[in-house]
Amino acid sequence: MFLNQLSEMEKELYLELCAHAVAADGEFSLEEMEAIALYCHEMMIPNHLPDTDEPLESVLDEINRISSKQVKNIIAFELILLLKHDGAFDKKEKGFIDIVIEKLGLNEEKYNRLEGLVNLHIALSNELDKAIND
Repeated sequence: MFLNQLSEMEKELYLELCAHAVAADGEFSLEEMEAIALYCHEMMIPNHLPDTDEPLESVLDEINRISSKQVKNIIAFELILLLKHDGAFDKKEKGFIDIVIEKLGLNEEKYNRLEGLVNLHIALSNELDKAIND
């Protein structure tokens, strides 16, 4: 939704976070991979998922170094959406998001607000899909 607002460097860092995120629960769901392809399309970059050779902490440090608070909020929202996209959000994925939220300097209130908006977005998308396909 908002990924087109990221700089070229932030887009690649976001994809690196996606690679770490989809590996968080040890399962690469088809829905998650399709979402990443859509993200690449939205960001107008080639569809790819970078390797996760770069440690998560390093990726987050670089985002903190170059990104505004607005971009950090976008990244957090989009990562939560990615991990909930397949309908499953387990303890490992929640733990991953907790690390990202903490490292990006976002508080629990911000996380709760973003998660609520993600849930609303998913519910609305599902209702729209039903209305269009009935």
